[in-house]
Amino acid sequence: MKKSRFTLLALGAAVCMFLGLAACKPQEEPEPEGNTHTVTFMDGETVLKTEEVEDGATVTEYTPEKEGYEFVDWFATPSKNHEYDFSSPVKEDVTIYAGFTLFTDDTREFYVLGSGTSELLFTSDWGAVITDAHKLTKADGKNEYSITMDLKEGDQFQFAIDAEWANKRGYGYLDTLTLDDGTEVFSGEGSVYDDSAKGSNIVCEYSGNYTLTLYTYPNDDYYNTSGTGYTEERKEIYNIGTYDKITWVRNGDVINDSVTITDFYIKGADITGWADMYNANTQMLNNGGTYTLSVYLKEGDQFMFTSRITKIEDGETTYSTGSVYIKAENLDDASAQYVGGETGNMTALASGTYTFTYDGTTLSVSFDASAVPEAYDYYLDGTFDGNNYGDFITAPDEFKMTETEEGSGVYTISEVTLTEGAELLIRSYLEGETADWNHTHVDYQYANMAANPAFSAASATNNNILVLTEGVYDVSFDSYSKIITITAHTDSADTLDIYIKGSGVNGWDHGWSEDYRMKLSEDETSYEITITFTADDDFGFELHPKGATEGYGTYLGASCMGTSGDANAVFTPESGTNFVCSAAGTYKIVYNIANETMDFYTVA
Repeated sequence: MKKSRFTLLALGAAVCMFLGLAACKPQEEPEPEGNTHTVTFMDGETVLKTEEVEDGATVTEYTPEKEGYEFVDWFATPSKNHEYDFSSPVKEDVTIYAGFTLFTDDTREFYVLGSGTSELLFTSDWGAVITDAHKLTKADGKNEYSITMDLKEGDQFQFAIDAEWANKRGYGYLDTLTLDDGTEVFSGEGSVYDDSAKGSNIVCEYSGNYTLTLYTYPNDDYYNTSGTGYTEERKEIYNIGTYDKITWVRNGDVINDSVTITDFYIKGADITGWADMYNANTQMLNNGGTYTLSVYLKEGDQFMFTSRITKIEDGETTYSTGSVYIKAENLDDASAQYVGGETGNMTALASGTYTFTYDGTTLSVSFDASAVPEAYDYYLDGTFDGNNYGDFITAPDEFKMTETEEGSGVYTISEVTLTEGAELLIRSYLEGETADWNHTHVDYQYANMAANPAFSAASATNNNILVLTEGVYDVSFDSYSKIITITAHTDSADTLDIYIKGSGVNGWDHGWSEDYRMKLSEDETSYEITITFTADDDFGFELHPKGATEGYGTYLGASCMGTSGDANAVFTPESGTNFVCSAAGTYKIVYNIANETMDFYTVA
């Protein structure tokens, strides 16, 4: 008869007692073996070895050898975008992929480009300034580039080889993001051209002094040809290193903690043509860390707030573009009745005066539909063409600017002779009011001017417009955006360069390319371009003075839609100021010079 387990145990205990063996214990059955998982180490399609690992245990790392190749690291995916974490417990069968490379000496030079309140990024101003101080140091005989620098919370940066952000190495290359205690040090935000994670900016979340090291393996670089705006001419911007990585060490607290001031300015599709305009009309007032701005916005205008950093040291004031933005995600719940948007740009839901209040985290909005701007007359004043300041008072008709058409809000004065060294500005008075020195008026100066290398501010203390290049010019003033535009006068209709820019067209960067510039029609009444769109492409146009090669132009969006195009309905957005394509296809776009409108036509 088969005895039970419990009977055998009882007999064993009795024998022990009979023999007087104090140390005798019942015999225990062996515990069942735990679950195991197979870990496979691969090189491409070749299995290097396998290892059985207990459930919840970790697998041991080893360094494989391959004749003629250098081992880089182990990766969690065959694409080798993510390193394998050997500290993570194995819960299932796992495949780990080896990265091998043929060593090639990297001859590139890398620089840190970015913006922020730390000294090095403040001076970089998003790559506008590149010096030896921004250069990473390359180790002898190794493709290792290092730089030690202060970083402050909110700073953003990448590594790249030039001001065009070619061969950039950003957030997606970081090997870790936190300190050992879990403190978040780095995060990612936005992107520069390339819209992959590797193209995102590195954002500093914890101030300190850091040493960052970039490891490169140029033999395994490739180009992200699917990146938004990729072209063969600009491919180096989309260069990606398969194995490249950035490591970092926090050395301690910030060393050079110079005092800087951050201000915020509104920018938008119509209110500034998406240009950064730093003047009293766009600036939020800072009252003890609370920022406010009251500004009139037209219905449908898209906008956000951008930051600018001011540094005062040894009596000298310098500026840099900031890295902090106020967008729709900063809005409080109550503001949704006035301003549209959940993330990214905000949209004015109605025309009127908006008052924005920002406390450093949250943006609140109040709205007054009845508060609309009063009508003004505008006069050109200055020392140009043999005139003196104040001559517009005695001869107002000669210096008064004329509205291009009723209700346009754009005022011009043409064929003005500007000699080198002359100064000018635009003065405003209530409509119909007699212009003299005894009435309150608003002056618009260089801070209100669209970028033009032929002009500058008169001096650090005099913001009047100084003429650097003599010529005959047309002067224009947009009373909505408060932007002055000065262009060379010509008897030809070809006075503009208009570029298309958009998400699917060129990644919102026209790059001054002829491929994206509209051409003057034979009868010189319009500018034209033919473009193939995919559905949901959003885009607009940037208008520059003829021959411009730098600076922001006037942004033209859906508000300038015409009435003649047979395909206009395809490009009318439900909201917002960008054009949006609702049906993929090839279309001819025509800008009517006289009416300043865009029309879209189907191309068979």
